[in-house]
This record gives sequence, C-alpha cells and structure tokens, in this order.
Amino acid sequence: MIAINGLGRIGRLAVRRIALTHPHRLCALNDPADLATVVHLLRFDSVHGDDHPPVAGIRRDGQDFIRMQGHEFPLFHETDPLLIPFSRCGARLVVEASGKFTARAAAARHLQGDVARVIISAPSPDADFTVIHPFNGHLLDPAAHQVISNASCTAHATAPMLDVLERAFGFQAAGMSTVHVVTNDQRILDKGHKDPRRARSAFMSIIPTTSSAFGALHKAMPGLPAGFDGWALRVPCMSVNLVDLTAVLDRDTTPGEIAEAFQEAARGRLRGIVGISLDELVSHDFIGREESVVMDLRLTRVAGGRLVKVFGWHDNEVGYAARLCDLVEVLDFDPDTQVPAL
Repeated sequence: MIAINGLGRIGRLAVRRIALTHPHRLCALNDPADLATVVHLLRFDSVHGDDHPPVAGIRRDGQDFIRMQGHEFPLFHETDPLLIPFSRCGARLVVEASGKFTARAAAARHLQGDVARVIISAPSPDADFTVIHPFNGHLLDPAAHQVISNASCTAHATAPMLDVLERAFGFQAAGMSTVHVVTNDQRILDKGHKDPRRARSAFMSIIPTTSSAFGALHKAMPGLPAGFDGWALRVPCMSVNLVDLTAVLDRDTTPGEIAEAFQEAARGRLRGIVGISLDELVSHDFIGREESVVMDLRLTRVAGGRLVKVFGWHDNEVGYAARLCDLVEVLDFDPDTQVPAL
C-alpha cells in the first residue's frame, strides 16, 4: 500500500496517476495545505489543464478525506514525517514528494510501523540507492535499500542519451546543458535566495544555475567520465525542458547513423523511455509526453566526425512522474517476497 507525502507539482501528478491506474493501492496522503486548497489544486492545473479524475474533499468525524475514482483517501496535514499516521492506514511504502526531506535521515523518519520503503521524488545526497530506470534498477537490493531516490527529471532524460551514444559509438568525454523551465525554487520577483541568480525574477531573464542531475547521473551510471558536468539555463516557460548533450565519440559517425541508433533504441530496448521527433516542433508540443526523453533528430550535429551534439525534449513533470510511478509499482510489494526486476 502506498502513501504520498507532499502534494506539490510531482506529488499531485503521482496521486492522479495512481488513482487512475491502481486506486486500491493508494491508502493515505499528507500535505500542510488545507483541504479546500488541496482539492482545488488536484482539480485544476495551469500547465496540464483540468482533464483529471473528478476530485472531492470530505470532512468526517474530524478527519479530512480526498475522494477520487470511487475511493476515499485520508488526508493529513502534518509537517513532520514522524507525526503522519501512514502506517495506521496500512502504508508499506511512502513517496516523499514534499521536496523538504531529501536527506536520508530526514526521509527515514517515515520508516515507522509497517512502512518498509521510502522513495524520494528528487535527488538525494545520501539515499541508500539512486534509481534511473532502466539503467540500474536491477541493482536495487530490497534487503539493503530502504530509502531510495528517483533522481531528477533531467537525469532521467540525459541517461538514455548517454546510454545510446555509449553503446553505439563509445565516447571519451561529454558535457550537458539543460534548458530548464522555471520551478518553485525561484523568485517571481527579485527576492533573497541562497543562489543569487535564482534570486532574480524567473520570468524576466535566462538564469544560469546548477543542476542536481549530475550527482544523480554519476551515482546511477558510475562509468561516466569523472568530468561529466554542466549547467542549467532556467528560461521563462512553465513546462518541458531541452537537454543539449555534447560528446566526443570513440569513432567517426554521421547524423544519419546517430539517428538510426536512437530510433533502434526507441523501437526496442528503450521503448517507452526514448521517443523520437522528426517534425520541427517547439517545447509546448511535448507537454504530456510520458517518455523520459524525446530525441529531436533534426537538431543533431556532427563536427570533425567525432564531436557530436544531440538534443532531447522532456516533460519535466509528466515524464518524471511516470518514471516515479513505475518505481512505486515495482516496490509496492510484500517485503517477504522478492522485488521484481526493474
């Protein structure tokens, strides 16, 4: 049984998805916001519209509930994981989606009673394991890994791009920049922030900043070159990022050969993870896509035979929530049985 802490951008998408696909496996929710606010934000979304399962809020005997798909889910309003009675509701797995408890010790506060696993919907500095499906999920050890990070949206988009290039051509060095939409960790108007650039108005500038994807990628793909790094360029849009990956390959190639490598992966072993776009599209056209990355093959460039640039779009919310729910589905299991391989 699954409980979700934090009904922000990713938490709400996860609730909607699980309520549609496995409502009987969702047992409880927690968010500090009041019932009316939670219901309103589950019903309406400025990016993804209101084409969601019907939602109602109920208060009965002093307890709030969210009604979706014919099921009622208790809604708590605690700010400390220790105080959330998820285990009392039958939870065995908690999705930690508040964004506040990304360190292992903080996320592990959910491990009470029958709660056996916590999945953090963000990169973590010290989680027991960081998953980027399908590249390292087979290494997840149910006996040793209780607090698991699902990495970041950018990491999930970049990993398939690196994997395809490495398998088809090998590479000596690589770097990445992500053209990234605004997030709630920026300021609408200039206001103090630990990152001086993120302190500036999110909708007035292109804002260079760091990306948490690189730490997650190095954890999940330890064979990456030690110098693999880059930047995020925050832009005044609300959804869909673009990964700009540059690599020096081990052998000469052509844009056509690169295109075939990605198309073959999308048809086969990375079906549902890698998508292909051959049209001349813009970011808005990829809203709602569930793949981890959609390769824009018209943008591929090769210089000198081995220096290549490839570009991939990804819905940073819907695609990431899809991978999060994939992981939840695999880990929502009886701890006495073996976890199915990712």
